[in-house]
Order: sequence, then C-alpha cells, then structure tokens
Amino acid sequence: MNKESMHLIYAWLIPAIWFGWLSVWFFFVRNVRATSERETPTSRWIHLLLVGAAVALIALPVFRRGFLGWHWLPTTPFVYFVGVAILMAGCIFAIWARRYLGTNWSGTITVKEGHELVRNGPYSFTRHPIYTGFIMGIAGSAIALGELRGILAVILFIAAYLRKIRIEEKRLLAHFGQDYEDYRRDVRALIPFVF
Repeated sequence: MNKESMHLIYAWLIPAIWFGWLSVWFFFVRNVRATSERETPTSRWIHLLLVGAAVALIALPVFRRGFLGWHWLPTTPFVYFVGVAILMAGCIFAIWARRYLGTNWSGTITVKEGHELVRNGPYSFTRHPIYTGFIMGIAGSAIALGELRGILAVILFIAAYLRKIRIEEKRLLAHFGQDYEDYRRDVRALIPFVF
C-alpha cells in the first residue's frame, strides 16, 4: 500500500467505524419501554460534558498542539491497527449488550416500567457491558492515535462512566434489592473477574 492510501485509511477508518456504530445505535433506540424514574438533568449534563470533552480530544486536530500531541506510542501500521481492532471489538461488544438489554435500555440512568434485571449474555461477564464496550472503543481510538491527548480522553471517559455506574447502581439496588446485591457480588462492573 502506498503512503497516500495509508494516509486516507488513517484519516477515515476510525471516524467511519464510530459513524457505523452510531448508526446501529440509533436504529435500536426506537423500541424501548416507558420510563418510570430518570436521572436529574444536571447529572446527565455532567456525564455529557465529560464524554464530549473526551471525544473532542480524540476527534479534533486542534488538540494536537503542544504537549497533547506528544506521541507515547510509535506511529506504525501495527500500532494503528491494534487500536482499530480494540475499537471494533468494543463497538461490537456494546452493540451486543445493547441488543441483549432490549426494551430495558435507556441513554440516561432510568428505571423502566416493568424493568427486568438482565444477568445473561454479555451481562454475565460484566454488569455494565455497554460501558465496557464504550471504554474499549475510546481506548482503541487512543492507541491508534498514539498521542498524549488520547490518554487524557480515556481518563475522562473512564471518569464519566465510573460516576455513571455509581449513580446507576444506587438506583438499581433500590429497585431490585437483594437480587441486585447478589448480582453485584457475582459479576464485576466493567472488567470480567477484575473490576
């Protein structure tokens, strides 16, 4: 492959994967249960600001200036495609979890009418497999990028989802009681058998 072809791949492959994931994600939004409890608008905005800052760090070339543009990984096709593979695995895992959650899903922290505690499929590996997939995706993007701004983006992303997990788990524990406590004991939050 010539240098120009590789430059095009570097410039467009990661945005294309994220766009494909987003398209699939919005396709699934149309079939969910009615909400009976919802997180506060302030909580939602805090989450969106953290995630938005992380995405901006990865996506916007303006952040290549100064120390944020320093390379912490070599700029090689191998490193780039390892990052792309992790990104794709994360997107696929999140889509699988979203599909498995079915009508219980919501983009905000909610309890649905007739909400069910899902413990099988990807939910038997982690309690929050969608978040695991998202974090894998942003980490893969950061590896492919290889710049310091990617590390900062991953830190912001993890902070956003750890905060969301804490709030969500309080609500799920209040709703499901001992069933959720047992689930928390048996299954890790984000990384199987670890955390």
